[in-house]
Amino acid sequence: MTINRKYLRELEKSSFIFIPEEKKRIILERFGTEPEPYVWSDQDIEVQISNFLGCGEFVKSIQWNGGPDPLPPGVPS
Repeated sequence: MTINRKYLRELEKSSFIFIPEEKKRIILERFGTEPEPYVWSDQDIEVQISNFLGCGEFVKSIQWNGGPDPLPPGVPS
């Protein structure tokens, strides 16, 4: 899943928050495209935006979407 300005407007309305333009730009850069071979889930996006607005950092959490296994052998997923 990717997001756009319309998604952010709806998020602002439904969450009763204001996102400054500079932060919108950063959020759109991060979630405007899929991080191949992974995909952003709706929950990933919402949690990461919440963290970013709260503390200024994104968390590292993405869902694997095929391709080579992203984890080294023997590491549980």
